[in-house]
Amino acid sequence: MDKKEFRFWRCKEKNDICYLSFDEWKGVEVYYSTRIGGVSPPPYNTLNLHNGRGDDRENVKLNRDKFFNIISLDKRDIVYTKQIHSDIVNIVREPFNKVVGDGMITDKEGLFLGVFTADCLAVFLYSRSKRVIGVVHSGRRGSEKGVVKKAVMKICTSFNIKAEDIEALFGPSIGPCCYEVGVELLDRFRWEYFVEKGKNIYLNIWNIVRDQLKECGVGKIFIPEICTYSRDDLFFSYRKSGERVGENLGIIGMTENR
Repeated sequence: MDKKEFRFWRCKEKNDICYLSFDEWKGVEVYYSTRIGGVSPPPYNTLNLHNGRGDDRENVKLNRDKFFNIISLDKRDIVYTKQIHSDIVNIVREPFNKVVGDGMITDKEGLFLGVFTADCLAVFLYSRSKRVIGVVHSGRRGSEKGVVKKAVMKICTSFNIKAEDIEALFGPSIGPCCYEVGVELLDRFRWEYFVEKGKNIYLNIWNIVRDQLKECGVGKIFIPEICTYSRDDLFFSYRKSGERVGENLGIIGMTENR
């Protein structure tokens, strides 16, 4: 598959940096990094943007500087959350790094929300009606807890928005083709979310989160079906590489250019 053939996301390259951009939402910038174009050595090669898995912090700093320069963002305008595989969703309005949880929401223009993934699903949310954005880190545990539903409900209740006015976009994540799980998970999700291949069982996180969004009444859902495990030439995959692996960064923010 050519790396430029993804649905919904556009694959762009500049100064050897390869990244994805979603251009459907006017006045909203959405990006997702790849592993291409950085300075980190194997096994973090090369554009690792996350501290904490063993890569040298100076490499991560240089990678972030390169990536943010390409997408014309000031690192001081980006807020991250300490991801703990929870159902905690925070409303943020300042770019500080003391948020804990797996979802962030803001109505502040110029503030960008960042989420790190290496197989887990990043879900980007946007309400056109009142200009509110959100991002959710929904791995297996977060999906089991319904973190994306918590995020949608928080947007609705906090900003008086109808769920039908919210749209959702999936980032790259491990797909049902590759997410092999054990029988201990069979009682945690409905059987329809599992795929049997011989004696092996695979979990479909995409359908789980899609249905959770539909249950909330979300109006439109963009599902590109990009599997990080299958495309580890472009994306970091924890399942493919193990614990010593880099992480991709998804970013969403509103700009004044409507």
